[in-house]
Amino acid sequence: MAKFLGYYCGNFPNEDGLLQEMVEAWGGTFEKLNNAQRLWMLRALAENLFEKDPNSEADSEHDDEIEEVIERFDEIPDSSKLGLIEALVAQLKRIS
Repeated sequence: MAKFLGYYCGNFPNEDGLLQEMVEAWGGTFEKLNNAQRLWMLRALAENLFEKDPNSEADSEHDDEIEEVIERFDEIPDSSKLGLIEALVAQLKRIS
């Protein structure tokens, strides 16, 4: 069962802001969105965070390897892609 958005973003029951508006529009677990809409939002959030990262403009040690892996993503089953997303998000949360 999906957890309420507040579990992931902190408890915000009395907050008047974008998170509360999202819950009111789409439900606490985004149950009113389809998977394409969820993925679209995920993509936009990732792009937003990437653009803010100070290393996004720099050439880094593993960039060529990462680019090759990205080009081969079709080799990975969708369920494993979601697991990879979870793993990367967990690691990003740990260092933030």
